[in-house]
Amino acid sequence: MKPTNWILAFGLLVASVQAFGQAKEITLEEAVRHATEHSPELQMFEYDIEKAKDAKAGAIGQLLPRLTLDANIQFWDKRTDVEFIDPASLPGPGDLGDFGALIPQSFFDKFTDLAKPQTVQERITGAVNIQAVMPLTPLYSLAHLYRLQGASVEAAKFERLAKRDEVVYQTTDLFLKLMSAIRMLDVTSLAIEQVEAHLKMAKSFQQAGFVGLDDVLRAEAALAKIKDQHAQVESGVAMARAALNVKMGMPIDDDIVPVGDFPDPPAPLMVTETELVEKALNSRPERLAVEHKVKMASAGKQAAIGALIPTIAAVFRYTHFQGSKFQRENSAFVGAVLQWDFWNWGATWFRMKEVSRDHEKALKGLELARDGIMLDVRKAWLDLKQASLSIEALRSQIEFAQENLRVVTKKYEASTATSVEVLDAQSTLTQAKAGYQVALLNYYIAFANLQRATAGSI
Repeated sequence: MKPTNWILAFGLLVASVQAFGQAKEITLEEAVRHATEHSPELQMFEYDIEKAKDAKAGAIGQLLPRLTLDANIQFWDKRTDVEFIDPASLPGPGDLGDFGALIPQSFFDKFTDLAKPQTVQERITGAVNIQAVMPLTPLYSLAHLYRLQGASVEAAKFERLAKRDEVVYQTTDLFLKLMSAIRMLDVTSLAIEQVEAHLKMAKSFQQAGFVGLDDVLRAEAALAKIKDQHAQVESGVAMARAALNVKMGMPIDDDIVPVGDFPDPPAPLMVTETELVEKALNSRPERLAVEHKVKMASAGKQAAIGALIPTIAAVFRYTHFQGSKFQRENSAFVGAVLQWDFWNWGATWFRMKEVSRDHEKALKGLELARDGIMLDVRKAWLDLKQASLSIEALRSQIEFAQENLRVVTKKYEASTATSVEVLDAQSTLTQAKAGYQVALLNYYIAFANLQRATAGSI
């Protein structure tokens, strides 16, 4: 789901960003993009994804043979020499009688060389060992561990997507509130103009003797009230702008101006609440994330079972030795290692019970996620319907209030209506216009929330 697709559905966007003075115009699409690119929350989820990927890569490594290399060198206090033959025991030519005279002296010299001390260990010895160990029976647990880490990566991705949808919705909410607050300024500004016009008329009528001073005082009081409301709206605009800046990761005091307007609400949705719920359950990243957490718990449970299996590993070792005649210079062997932790005072059993509880908890979390999604869709659906009804009702109220103000003003000009009636009519119109802006705001916020709740399915 691409958030910009449903943002465009509002029809609030224009093509470019313009700067004039210190103020910068910004569209909803640009606000959302800036928020998602600079959100510290989303950056934290990126760390989680990379961490899960690293854990998965580590799990792959455990499925492969482990190759180790070690080397050592020893410095002895002296060389070891051994005398294998006593020189005095060696035969000479004289010991063989007449036969000895026939044997060359070089033959006896060889025996003499053998009688010399032989070096069996140098002062410096060293060895290099290379060993490969391939786990056999642990592959069961390791395979499930790999499956667990793979599910962890997917869960982290969907959690990030869910957080992105939330950031998009929050940014949209703040953008629309700022736009609504600015629209409300237009409403109060127009109301000020209307009350000022009435005050001017009341003063002229009072000077002409048609009305009393109380009409002027009422108009002045009404003007002071609407100016106070206008000031409150201005403060609301400033707070809404600051909140949007913070959400976008921009300086809080940046003077931004939202570009766009509230269009007329679109036609009623052609889908039912049941259809939206079904779409939401199939596509909400929150539910998909929990599903992968269930897979994680299941894999962890299976991996724990593997602890009951005896460990068998194949071993190959090659050794190269230098400096000793008692040690083969090159040697190698292939073998197998068996290890079985058959009694550990129930630690393995309780570990299996622990991971079984994790699996049950994950299943319950999936059930809660489904209920939460259904509740989200229903709330957004009802809010949208209520806002739509309010818009229609307030449109009628505005039309009535405008006509009523026109009639009452004419009557006041003809001295057949009082200043109170005029001010009441102006107040009614202002309230209706303000209510209409609130209803529009509520509608589009509800629409955005329904888009979030259904993962952009509408």
